[in-house]
Amino acid sequence: MFEAGDETVDMRAENKKQPLPIGWFALFTPSDAMAKDRGLYFKRRGLIILVGLVVLAITWGCGQSQEFVENLYANGFGQSIGRGLATVSGVLPTSMAELLLFLVGSWFFVHAARAAWYVGWRKRRALNAIACGALHFGSFAVVLLALFYIFWGLNYFRAPLVERQDWQEYEKASAEPDKEREELYDLCRELVLETNYNYLLATGSEDYEAPSAPKADLAVMDGEIDVGFQRVQAELKLDESFAVSRGRAKPVALSGVMSVLHITGFYFPWTGEANYNRVQPACTLPFVIGHEKAHQRCISSEDEANFFGFLACTRSDDAYARYSGYLFAQRQLLWELMKIDPDRAKALLELRYKGVQRDVDSIRAYWEKLDQGVAGEVGKASHAVNDAYLKTNGVKGGIDSYQLSAKLLIVYARKAGGLVYRPESKEP
Repeated sequence: MFEAGDETVDMRAENKKQPLPIGWFALFTPSDAMAKDRGLYFKRRGLIILVGLVVLAITWGCGQSQEFVENLYANGFGQSIGRGLATVSGVLPTSMAELLLFLVGSWFFVHAARAAWYVGWRKRRALNAIACGALHFGSFAVVLLALFYIFWGLNYFRAPLVERQDWQEYEKASAEPDKEREELYDLCRELVLETNYNYLLATGSEDYEAPSAPKADLAVMDGEIDVGFQRVQAELKLDESFAVSRGRAKPVALSGVMSVLHITGFYFPWTGEANYNRVQPACTLPFVIGHEKAHQRCISSEDEANFFGFLACTRSDDAYARYSGYLFAQRQLLWELMKIDPDRAKALLELRYKGVQRDVDSIRAYWEKLDQGVAGEVGKASHAVNDAYLKTNGVKGGIDSYQLSAKLLIVYARKAGGLVYRPESKEP
């Protein structure tokens, strides 16, 4: 009970009667408690933050053991967690990740806007709003981060694929630059011809006279890419869990926003979903789906996700999925050849079917358009955030790691004798 003459009660009553906006300096001036001040719940939120930090410390400690990360996590309960989350989120045909991001973003926005309103109209102290917001966001962020490493993030501690597969001998560069140049040229030529071949199978002509698109429904192609992952598992003798489907990848409704952010797809560890930008050029869709599905299978680094996405697509029974995979690899390795032998690289470009070149031009035009104006600045900011995220998680080179899959392709080609998939039953 407050006494009738209590100054706090009088002040709150006065504030309710006469809400007065105040200047920026006054926002941060301490004053007596106001009507809409919130409790800090420091002990409760502090305990949540402390527990989250302890969990993060434990996961970091576990990540220092390669045996734990590889055998118990990546090929053990980590796979089980991912499959379980994908099963639950798979109940919805739409992206649960997109829904959760919208709900969480809206929740924080509403709370921040309401706090700003109360502060502006002298119903709540600015310091109280800032302190509450910081504790609230801090506890939420620590819990989210702890769950990230439990659900999937520990995969960042895995040894590189070359070491896991014992391919170190194929990684060593030749002492003869001319020999390496010839090797790269041969791979590029092989990829150009195979891309042409699968384009012809998928479209029925050398030039579709428009940017190509898959004839089959993407849901059907998604299943074919899963079959490709089964063949990759058998070929590379990976853990059996690698072959198990995690359900179909999901198109994002706000794909236009993803395009502005220069995002083609993303894996959402908290729901186990592979998500993709549905409005990007169609010829890149199967490969992007394969890339995100690789992330579902505990592949964390972007170069390895590119590599496994390529393998899964090119081992698919769907000609358009194979075309998309070979088109990706061709463009990556031709870029490398262009650096050291531009004349021969340009000669290989002349071998492309006109329809294939049309698709490449459509990809370039689509993203160059989004590099202009405000969208371009937003895209740069998005790249910077992704770069920081990757480097924070120990990915050397940050966003440049996407291009490092070219090296993996070369290493694999040395080991396998080439990049084109030639099972006996499917010899062209």
